[in-house]
Amino acid sequence: MKRRSPAARLAFRSTLLAATLLSAPAFAQGVSADGAKQLQDSLAKTFGSGLFEKGILSITPQGNAYAVKLDLSATLAQLKGAGVTASFDPITYLATPNSDGTYAVTSESPINYNFSGSQGGKPFAMKVAAPCKSSGVFDPKISTFSTYETTCASMSMDMDDAESTVTASMGAISSKLTGTAGSAGGVNISTTGSATDFVENIAGKTKPLTIKVAAKSLSTDGKIDNLQLTTVLEFIGMAANSKDPKELIAKQAEIKQKLTAALPLWNNLSGTTKLNEVTIDTPIGPVKLGSLSYGVGMTGAVKNASYGIDIKYDGLALPQSPAIPSWVAPLVPGDGNIDVKFEGVDLEAITKLAIENFDATKDPPIPNELTPQFLALFMAGQPHVTLAPSTFTAPAGAVSAEGQMSVMPSQKGKVTISATNLDQIIAAVNAAQVPNKESALMGIALIKGLAKTGADGKAVWDVDFDAGTKAVSVNGQVLSPGNGGGAGSGGADEGGSGDDDGDGDNAQ
Repeated sequence: MKRRSPAARLAFRSTLLAATLLSAPAFAQGVSADGAKQLQDSLAKTFGSGLFEKGILSITPQGNAYAVKLDLSATLAQLKGAGVTASFDPITYLATPNSDGTYAVTSESPINYNFSGSQGGKPFAMKVAAPCKSSGVFDPKISTFSTYETTCASMSMDMDDAESTVTASMGAISSKLTGTAGSAGGVNISTTGSATDFVENIAGKTKPLTIKVAAKSLSTDGKIDNLQLTTVLEFIGMAANSKDPKELIAKQAEIKQKLTAALPLWNNLSGTTKLNEVTIDTPIGPVKLGSLSYGVGMTGAVKNASYGIDIKYDGLALPQSPAIPSWVAPLVPGDGNIDVKFEGVDLEAITKLAIENFDATKDPPIPNELTPQFLALFMAGQPHVTLAPSTFTAPAGAVSAEGQMSVMPSQKGKVTISATNLDQIIAAVNAAQVPNKESALMGIALIKGLAKTGADGKAVWDVDFDAGTKAVSVNGQVLSPGNGGGAGSGGADEGGSGDDDGDGDNAQ
């Protein structure tokens, strides 16, 4: 089964509520049964009337607010026929009209749901509980919340299937969303979140393996610039109110026009998750990390599209165990980071070509004859992978790398590698009690001999390569001329430290 984080579930609830309030009747009418009916009719244009007919969603006046209730009971009851038992506590929001045209929104509905049954003939069960409260201000002018905050006293999750049992819990959880107007009808949304005392236990059934992962705290942040949210909600409405796929096909010209106008759908999207004071219990003892973070970033369908990943950690400590020899510790990088980005693709032109030539009445919807055009557009931007300065630091020394590599028509480029305290690293390897140690030392000696000394005293290797011709050179010394010429002629100029000072094998 796929696990969804509390943040993902809260995002779904917020999106549903946003669509509800975006369809709200005029404030001058006040809160009334007629107003609730108008709100229901307006919302049906976005999500279809089935939500109300099946009792999944209801809107009623409650004092000076509208009570928006999501109740999946009737729908989940139908799963019993498929051998699944499920329950999901109803969620209620109170939306109070403000004099400035916004809504004050509150909810004290907890997240509580259970699933159990069988999948592929194997039993499974899942239970999630999180007592949460939320409040915020919805602004119809930007189709989302200008502010929205959620707090949960705790969260627990239990999963059980044929292969393993998983239990997870968190202490206090908080999240905050802010929204502002972007350009061309778009919206800028940013989120932050935090949680304490994360613990996850995994006990294997088919294999005798028990793992415990714990983090004292975790934090998240995310941002999306100029999201065309109104267009997205409009597309959802068109799909929800089309009882037959043929209805959507008949509207494909309109859909293509609106989708093209909404490009790039968003400008930039980014997010980072960071765990602090991490402990992973293993059969030989605990592995510890001071912190571990993972970040991603991607553009929308823009002319120079990119996708990047950034991973950082510090304070890595291995168990004090007889299973880990003493010579290992000096070579283990306690701190490290890697930052990789793919870029150089005109995704705007590629997307527009796909939309323009898409025809749902044909098979395939996009003609195969267009493949050369797509390939030409892909290569026109000279797509490449960039390794930003990335370093792994161990007690014996540090190794860093940066560079750039083209993707098509062949993989060629340049990477600059540098190392500190190379002699200490060699000494640590020399102390290792491993088979074929002599071969490893000979290899390291060869690598050291190819190094030059950088301005900062580091050992530096400028490596030019071309995977297509198999050409390789290090600091201008050709190791493999390749089958299409010397490596020096095929290497990229981008990337690398550019250190050209010094040469020889006196690098330390």
